Amino acid sequence: MSVHLKALTQTDLGEFKSLLGSSEFGGCFCAVWSSYDNAWESRCKDASQPNFEITKRNVLEGQHVGYLVYQGDTLIGWTGSGPKSSFPFLKTKLGSRLSESPETTWSIGCLAIREKVRGKGLSDKIVLAVIEEAQKNGAKTIEAYPTCPWDEPRAFRGSQRLYERIGFKVVGIDKDEESEILLMEYGTIIKAFTLENVN
Repeated sequence: MSVHLKALTQTDLGEFKSLLGSSEFGGCFCAVWSSYDNAWESRCKDASQPNFEITKRNVLEGQHVGYLVYQGDTLIGWTGSGPKSSFPFLKTKLGSRLSESPETTWSIGCLAIREKVRGKGLSDKIVLAVIEEAQKNGAKTIEAYPTCPWDEPRAFRGSQRLYERIGFKVVGIDKDEESEILLMEYGTIIKAFTLENVN
């Protein structure tokens, strides 16, 4: 079964909070790309969920923060994806800082999938759905920022192998101690994929 995306709006904040506020995820509420600072770890652990309040405020102000992911009528995940210019912190973060942020560039910041449906190829389908959405909205380039080697704390970014399967290419590398943060790009020179390419 294919997946479909729904941009987060004020009416969906309850579902969003229930999903990312569950024990399956780490209290980020996709606030990292707009408000990362020295208090980040403590905010993620704070039971009052300050990161949700940050994202809620962004949504109420009309900012794009990402998409709820559905399979049929079932909410199965979240992706912090959209125009790169919607995520201010990407201008300075390792990997993403290596390229500009024009309106025609989209970013895949994170993939958050419910535990009960992991291991079923949904990451591929979500990335392909983001590509389709980006192309509908005039994007010329889609970026992703996985780590090499794969790093469990940053698994939410997706893996290099995932993006390579779909056609992304490494176009930049930032060193982070023993890791490399990759800038991977899916652009107009690469064959376009559709959701039908993934079973």
